[in-house]
Amino acid sequence: MNNYPLKQNKVDWRVLHPQNTSYTEEYIKGRYDLYLTTEFAEDASGRPKRYYRLHARSPHTIEMALAYDVKCPTCGTATLKQVGRCKDYHTLGLYECPVCDRK
Repeated sequence: MNNYPLKQNKVDWRVLHPQNTSYTEEYIKGRYDLYLTTEFAEDASGRPKRYYRLHARSPHTIEMALAYDVKCPTCGTATLKQVGRCKDYHTLGLYECPVCDRK
């Protein structure tokens, strides 16, 4: 599973850019405020589909989590679309890439 620490845009704090690293989730969790993890689930035809889960070190409300525009770690240009709700104050929304999913 891939983990992506997120870096805020200096011009707009809402835009988050994933950083490609080989860090473990435990390492990232202790050193970064926000990060993505990769999750897989089967689609209707039984093929695995990639999703990204947003995580926060400090507690976030739903409104705080919805304020972010997270860029796709795979294509790097598209903004991820939230497709699943927050699990708790630290395990936030589930996202997918509208561009990568078309391929």
